[in-house]
Amino acid sequence: MRLQGKGAAVFKKVVVGYASDGAGRDAVKLAGAFATAVGASVTIVYPYSPLLSVIPAETAEERVREEVQALLPDSLESASVTYHWSSSSWPIRALHAMASYEDAGLIVVGAAREGLAAHLRVSEMERMVHGAPCAVLVAPAGYADADVGAWRRIGVGFTDSTEARMALRLAREFADTLGSELEVLAAAWVGGAVRGYASMAIPVSTLEDETYAATSAGVERAVAELAADKPVRTRTVRGDPRDELVKQSEALDLLVLGSRGYGPLRHALLGSVSAPVMRAAHCPVLVVPRGSQPEANEAERVRATIGAGAG
Repeated sequence: MRLQGKGAAVFKKVVVGYASDGAGRDAVKLAGAFATAVGASVTIVYPYSPLLSVIPAETAEERVREEVQALLPDSLESASVTYHWSSSSWPIRALHAMASYEDAGLIVVGAAREGLAAHLRVSEMERMVHGAPCAVLVAPAGYADADVGAWRRIGVGFTDSTEARMALRLAREFADTLGSELEVLAAAWVGGAVRGYASMAIPVSTLEDETYAATSAGVERAVAELAADKPVRTRTVRGDPRDELVKQSEALDLLVLGSRGYGPLRHALLGSVSAPVMRAAHCPVLVVPRGSQPEANEAERVRATIGAGAG
């Protein structure tokens, strides 16, 4: 089934990074499956340096075509798939540049593998999201070898923020059009530093109960604002949101997250939910950075105008 709602316009062009490794294969297979569902075209970006390579560009492209052919669904028309090489030494820059050039709505990459290289790759994924001109979809490790079915269950990791509400609206559009079940997932968590301060003022258990109640109420308010065509399930649990989202992803076909899109320094100071979830989730993770969707850009423009007028 192809997505014909507003989400289709957002994701009409998909850019995917490919190299001859597991993560690249995972990314291409996911990009093909997602593009087929939403009726999008796919641009495959692969590394090639005309100055350093011993083969011509045409031969390099033909090799890539042969490698990815088995990963793309038969229903994806060959005319909707294009290939571009990049000689950039930094793959992130190449994908961001191509997504901006193509006016793409989505970048697809593969998650990190285990070991030291995985930790380095996690940093790359974080930078990919926080500097991206559009949404980023991450394929879990091993996705290329998995049986890919329909998008039956879509989950949204929710916090009471503008970014999470934007992700929730987008997930609802997918779920309504594809006939998927939509579940909003939230975790009520009191971190170690807060626990230390709280213990000097009120019982930690009281703070945990209040946090849980506030989190649950925020989820219900956000769902009520959706006016969804189908009932939306909600689930609020106690625990670290990173661990809980990874756990819940086992039963999902897609997990959608909002991201504030801070730079590396601010990101390191604030910590992250999206980065460890992207690495460890059992299903594809769609991360929607701040400002990457038309509604968000318009909202930021209106706020800026109001602020200027108030001054």
